[in-house]
Amino acid sequence: MGSRRQYDRIKCDSQCVLMDADGDIFEALLEDISVGGAMITVNGGIPKSLSDGDVCSLMLRHDTTLSRSCNIVWCGSENMGISFLTSREQ
Repeated sequence: MGSRRQYDRIKCDSQCVLMDADGDIFEALLEDISVGGAMITVNGGIPKSLSDGDVCSLMLRHDTTLSRSCNIVWCGSENMGISFLTSREQ
């Protein structure tokens, strides 16, 4: 069975920040990234306030001016998959 991913993922292990639509900030680790999305691990686990379909912003920890709007695709207990929104989807 082949991968459903459209783009190859690159392993990162970089600190990042996830900000939800209410402006709440969650410290996280960017596990891997591709052109279309990423997998992150949220410190302390996934908050109950976040769920599949939510729109958030992902920022690199050292540069919060670099931000990408994203959509939560799936949530585990600590990890989540996000897809980056295109300018048409924002």
